[in-house]
Amino acid sequence: MFGTSQKAKKKLMGLTAELEMAYEDPTRYGVVVDAASQLYSLLKGESLSLSVSEKVRVVKSLSKAKAKALRSGVADDYRTFRSLDAISGELVALL
Repeated sequence: MFGTSQKAKKKLMGLTAELEMAYEDPTRYGVVVDAASQLYSLLKGESLSLSVSEKVRVVKSLSKAKAKALRSGVADDYRTFRSLDAISGELVALL
C-alpha cells in the first residue's frame, strides 16, 4: 500500500509540474486541460495524504493556468478557461 501511495503522490506532483510548464506556452492549452483532468482523476481514485504545501501548489498551478487562459481573450482560450474552471472546482473539493 505504501508503495502505491508514494507512486500516486509522485505522479500527482509530476502532473502539477507538467501543468506549470504547459501554461507558459499558450499553444499547449490542450496539455493543460489534460493534465488538470488527470490530476482530478488521480485524486478521485486514490486516497492520498497531501501536505498543505502540496495542496497549495496544485491549486496555485491550476489557478495560474486559468488566469493565463482567460487573459488571452481568444475564444479557444475561453473554452480552455471554462474547462479548467469546472475541473478546478471539483479538484479543490477533493483536496
